[in-house]
Amino acid sequence: MAEPDRWQTWAREEKPLVVHDEVAPVKAMPPLLRRRAQPLGRAALEVLYAPSLDYANQPIIFCSRYGETGRCLNFLQTLAEEGKVSPQEFSVSVHNATPGLFLIAKQCRAAVTALASETQLALSGIQEALAQIADGAPSVILVFCEEPLTPLYRAFVEDDEPVGFAFALEIAEGKDYQLVCDEVPTKASTETPFNPSALSLLRFALDETRAVLPLTGAEDWKLLRAAPEAGHA
Repeated sequence: MAEPDRWQTWAREEKPLVVHDEVAPVKAMPPLLRRRAQPLGRAALEVLYAPSLDYANQPIIFCSRYGETGRCLNFLQTLAEEGKVSPQEFSVSVHNATPGLFLIAKQCRAAVTALASETQLALSGIQEALAQIADGAPSVILVFCEEPLTPLYRAFVEDDEPVGFAFALEIAEGKDYQLVCDEVPTKASTETPFNPSALSLLRFALDETRAVLPLTGAEDWKLLRAAPEAGHA
């Protein structure tokens, strides 16, 4: 699902994503680099190359709870069985490998931050983005991507993502949203329950009828949408 209108419908109707076997083509990336990316990495690369994003050498914050667990599991099994692994395979098994491939292809030396905060990934990504903007970055690219866990790990996780996805947001200083923390949170004040999936952040951004997004289970940290009369930036 790559068309903007389908994403808008998904956000309004709160339908789950449909499981699919398609792999992002990433036609804009040189083949020698593209072939090193697996399905999750390709999905993230596809959104980084999206014309609507129009990447302009901003810092990248790459967010994924578990990354490519299938690739990492194969890496670990090979290490256990043979005592050594391919240096090339190791280089693409680390958490920041996907944005690294993108910047190599772009011949860009932008900063990359990789995050793996389990149930509060949206909050961690937003906080890091705001910190970098406060430190002088005009804008940053915030990338979220997930895929279903490999079966070996799935038994240990209660809220695994049922389907793979990737999306990117450009974060800049403005008046559209506000990140707040309530010292004494009141759960009744939020219109939607907390959802650890980063997709809740995308749905909130797309559905302008939503005013509050809880970012933690305690609902102390929240993302607020500004009223229309507050203006946009």
